[in-house]
Amino acid sequence: MTEMERAYGGWALGPRAELEWVWGSYEDDAEPDIDCDVTMVADSMRMWREETRRTDDALARHSTLADKGGGNGHSVRWNLTKLVGEYARHNGHADLIRERIDGQTGE
Repeated sequence: MTEMERAYGGWALGPRAELEWVWGSYEDDAEPDIDCDVTMVADSMRMWREETRRTDDALARHSTLADKGGGNGHSVRWNLTKLVGEYARHNGHADLIRERIDGQTGE
């Protein structure tokens, strides 16, 4: 979600600039080779919080949902819709994992 905060939040709604991904390049749709473990949680959460602050700061500079950012040229509304969709998708993934662990299904 850190990358999505940047792509549809801080970068997209900020001034025109080259997009630099948080965790490195995604050239040719290649996934970065990252083995995740518990030692990465604190740094990952810190980076996510930084990106959400950048999104909040960028949003504060816009007066309407129709305003366009410089990053991707889409409106605030368009970018927020994309960001909400990303959160919903990833929350669904987490719910599936939790369901496999405890067997409980949602309402």
